[in-house]
Amino acid sequence: MFTVLLLSLVAIIFIYQSYKYVFHRPAGFPPGPPRLPFFGSYLFLLLVNYKYLHKAALSLSKWYKSDIIGLYVGKFRVAVVHNGEGVREILNNQSYDGRPGLFLSKMRDPGDCVRGIFFQEGLLWKEQRRFILRYLRDFGFGRRFDQLEMVINEEITDMIDLIRSGPRYEHEHLLVKPGGYRIQLPMFFNPFSANSHFSIVYNERIPRAEMGKLVKLVNLGIQFQRNADDYGRLLSIMPWIRHIWPETSGYNKLNESNLYIYKYFAEFVDRHIDSYDECCERNFLDLYITEMKKGLPKEYGFNREQFIMGLIDFSFPAFTAIGVQLSLIVQYLMLYPEVAKRIQREIDEVVGSGRLPTLEDRQKMPYTEATIRENLRIETLVPSDVPHKALEDTELMGYHIPKDTIVLPSLYAMHLDKRMWKDPENFRPERFLDDDGKLCLKKDVSLPFGAGKRLCAGETFARNMLFLMTTAMLQSFDYTLAPGDSLPDLAKNHNGLIISPPDFWVQLKER
Repeated sequence: MFTVLLLSLVAIIFIYQSYKYVFHRPAGFPPGPPRLPFFGSYLFLLLVNYKYLHKAALSLSKWYKSDIIGLYVGKFRVAVVHNGEGVREILNNQSYDGRPGLFLSKMRDPGDCVRGIFFQEGLLWKEQRRFILRYLRDFGFGRRFDQLEMVINEEITDMIDLIRSGPRYEHEHLLVKPGGYRIQLPMFFNPFSANSHFSIVYNERIPRAEMGKLVKLVNLGIQFQRNADDYGRLLSIMPWIRHIWPETSGYNKLNESNLYIYKYFAEFVDRHIDSYDECCERNFLDLYITEMKKGLPKEYGFNREQFIMGLIDFSFPAFTAIGVQLSLIVQYLMLYPEVAKRIQREIDEVVGSGRLPTLEDRQKMPYTEATIRENLRIETLVPSDVPHKALEDTELMGYHIPKDTIVLPSLYAMHLDKRMWKDPENFRPERFLDDDGKLCLKKDVSLPFGAGKRLCAGETFARNMLFLMTTAMLQSFDYTLAPGDSLPDLAKNHNGLIISPPDFWVQLKER
């Protein structure tokens, strides 16, 4: 009898503890799905929409009738916000400027440390970001700079020549078909965007004949972007699964990308460290090396490993995200040919055909700029932003957010909120124009690059590249369908750390 009572007591305690584990939430924490052992609420997200987790989170938000939901991803407590006011609060409140130590961020570095800028916080992040932004600005990053625009112009000229003449070198066959006029997206634009960025950082550009390694860098950079997700994949919940399912878990592809990217930038850094001369300032790298040699406190982060990861973080969008966003623009131009024709009319009226478009033309081309902004809104490249972390106990939208909670501002939900946009599902560039057809920035309340202290440092560079490359392409070419081609299917776009189209070839026709 005693044994039965003891077993019953154990069973009751087990059931109670299990119930408490599944349904317990911190006092005042937002509503959300229960959690399961190991997985937390991650499985519920997968069940709702395994392909697009940001859409799954929005569906749960509607289910719970709350613009903010709370859930667990493995051991990590997470709050996801789905309205504009809450998103802005996260981005502009320094209490949420922390970064969670997810395994996905650690595995980027061969030493399994969290270095760089994206996933860093505290004094090291502030000092590194301040120094890099301050001195890169002198070389044209983040501002209008005539010399940089000349470099971009030369890169675009090379790009158009590659389209017209076809591949000249082996690596160019990955970008353009023999004979030209057929390009592969989203790969095609990135090498030229990256080369423009590298001219800022290294004061040097890679000739077309030597772009093989750069093309591989682009390919593996996109591979990394596609094989992660908004919540760090199961790898961040159960890192040990990489030993059992290295391929299925995505570890092999992520690791392959990380190793190549790290090696690529390490070679740049080491070459400059070895040839450094304190009497000769060649580029930004020399400025950083000078700072390394000052012997500053360790917590400032001026060392070789941090240098490498910092460069990776500041360069990553240039060799992946810009080309992907341009490819998303191409998708919409093909689906909405009347938009492409209207941009071409604007180009013909303002620029003509005797020269490439410049940033000076931008203010006279409101419809073109409105189209780019509309694409940035409707196809939010980073749907959940890079994860934030509460640095202290806070209150958000009336709910208690404990310290160390991961906080995700859903830029995707904000950009498709009917309360803000009325018809957000429609691709309509006119929404950013006033009654006179001029660009009205007050109407653009989208945040494709984030905001606050964590604002994407490359916003100005990215917006400039998107304008210059979009207009240069439409000035010279029409996007058409070759025999056997079909219009883009937006439902097939990949969801990783960023949204990206599947690899596809696009036919171009000379205007």
